[in-house]
Amino acid sequence: MRITTARDVRSELEAHAYSRVRAGDLDAPRDLLLAWEALRADYPALPLDEFLPGGLKYRFRRWGKAYYLPSTGEITPLPPADYFQSADLNAVTGGFVRRFAPLPPQVFDNPFVLALIRFNMDQFPIRLDQRSLPWQVDIHLIRVVADVTGEGHPTPEGIHKDGAEFVTVHLVELDNAAGGEVTIYDNAKQPLYSFRLENLLDSYLFEDSRVWHAASSIKPVDPARPAVRSILTFDYHFAPDLERPRKRD
Repeated sequence: MRITTARDVRSELEAHAYSRVRAGDLDAPRDLLLAWEALRADYPALPLDEFLPGGLKYRFRRWGKAYYLPSTGEITPLPPADYFQSADLNAVTGGFVRRFAPLPPQVFDNPFVLALIRFNMDQFPIRLDQRSLPWQVDIHLIRVVADVTGEGHPTPEGIHKDGAEFVTVHLVELDNAAGGEVTIYDNAKQPLYSFRLENLLDSYLFEDSRVWHAASSIKPVDPARPAVRSILTFDYHFAPDLERPRKRD
């Protein structure tokens, strides 16, 4: 089962280093969409991100990584590990080791997640030899919640890079939220393009070395209810020396 698009995402990435892909640009069979709904149902139970500035409690997340060989489509979970970003890439929470809640096995077994990892890779303008060597794919499940007592900030806060070859962001949930505007910047940090992910599966893909990016905070439209914005993000790291892990029993 595959996710497909008629949009020439690869050419957009080659020309501009980013591509905005609306939900309507994507086509997936019903069984994959059912798996997508199963993944979305897990988001309200995401555990708190314990590394927010000032001990705030507006962000919830899980993180894990996988061995991926594009030429065969093989995707195998890698052991849980600590997470680190340099302060140069992430000025707010970079520079120290963070330990996020790991992904449960059902995420690595979810057909939609696996199909989306492969779909994204198919769009990247990379050399043929890079498709025959391993990549590490970091998988982030992130939910941001805000109420009248304070805004909910994306991760990482501010203009940043993620430190991967390619990054993709996919909207999982948006409810009662004002804000959440995404801006892509060139390497001089001059804005190139701004937009908002509004429909489920609205996405954007970018080549991390060629652009910076940021998303604005969210706050409730109706102050009587919380605002929610959830995303599924993949970081693609070219890792030719990455060893194939043992498959789970």
